[in-house]
Amino acid sequence: MPVEVQMPNLGLSIPEGTIDRWVKKEGDRIERGDILVVIVTEKVTVDIPAEASGILLRILQPAGSKVRVGEPIAMIGQPGEKAEATFRPPAAAGTPSSPAPSAALGRREKAGLLISPLATRIAAEQGVDIREIAARFPGQKIGKKEVLEFVEEIRKTEAAKEIKASPTPPPQAGGEEIRPLSGPLRAMAEHMAMSARIAARVTTTAEVDMTELVHLRSSLKDKFKNDYNVSLTFVPFVMRAMGEGIKEFPIINASLQGGHILLYRAVNIGVAVDAGESLLVPVVKNINQKGIVELSREVSDLSVKARDGKLALPDIQGGTITLTNAGVYGALLSTPIIHQPQSAILWMGKVMETPVVREGQIVIRSMMYLCLSYDHRIIMGAQAVRFLQVVKKSLENPYPLLL
Repeated sequence: MPVEVQMPNLGLSIPEGTIDRWVKKEGDRIERGDILVVIVTEKVTVDIPAEASGILLRILQPAGSKVRVGEPIAMIGQPGEKAEATFRPPAAAGTPSSPAPSAALGRREKAGLLISPLATRIAAEQGVDIREIAARFPGQKIGKKEVLEFVEEIRKTEAAKEIKASPTPPPQAGGEEIRPLSGPLRAMAEHMAMSARIAARVTTTAEVDMTELVHLRSSLKDKFKNDYNVSLTFVPFVMRAMGEGIKEFPIINASLQGGHILLYRAVNIGVAVDAGESLLVPVVKNINQKGIVELSREVSDLSVKARDGKLALPDIQGGTITLTNAGVYGALLSTPIIHQPQSAILWMGKVMETPVVREGQIVIRSMMYLCLSYDHRIIMGAQAVRFLQVVKKSLENPYPLLL
């Protein structure tokens, strides 16, 4: 019996992906574990192995298709097995006397058609006659790709007619470059837009005196490089300070799941990494159980893997809160977008010498802004502000963070 290949679950925060390319083609012999398809998400490009041996009987979702977790994408079986889906036209949208074109076929008319239920549903939604699509692709299996190609041709034809009938020509391009929104960039764009729509996002800012931490880092960076072969930055200290804040306010490390709040026991911080045309968020897990040296090494290793395109699934899964450091680029303030399904993201800005007042005197201190965006549906303003104050105090007295 053919085995259905489904879009795998790549992590709690990855509900869907885009098929980048098929490594195997229909008719190929496949062994369990062979790379079958490459899927792109907003975080990473993943090679998906086959979970069964056999023949790739049918590809249900062509390259470029966006698929949700659990959606069928291919069929694997043995030679001679049929992977044809049973034709079940959807219920007509109108009255029984006026069914949709794709739902109106009689048994004799549909007997010779090879069409998937998904293609049937799309054809019905688009209001096109499945017989016209079959005539456009004689003898072929009719799937999602064929239906969408047919619909696109109709749209282009109609657009051409409108342009021809228009009394004035359309505006001409002035040398602009047009780039497709595809791959990781498109996935990231859709994920960020989704987060902005659903979260009641509020951003709170705190000003941190980083002078002591600047001195501490300056005194330790050579030792860290010589003894541990890692570069000491402010990021692991901020991560440890976040852990201290979450101990007092665990709601910061939570997610809203349906009608319930899921409080995570582990503090797994996703660290945003600029990877050119995409933003990747590898995850450092269980930060409260790790010291500054171990955190420094993990952040460095994951950042290199992200920029080299070598992140594996475990590297991006399990994040409970996110940290992004735009200060390395000179940024001062921001209102970051929450990385769903998390409920908070902490943004750290540039550390710079600033004149401030201390005990009535103007002095020069190394100052930095922290910006916390949080989901006001489950995190109250007072909780967010007090969490930031714990992080601030920990960074202003950084020596206990070394323990």
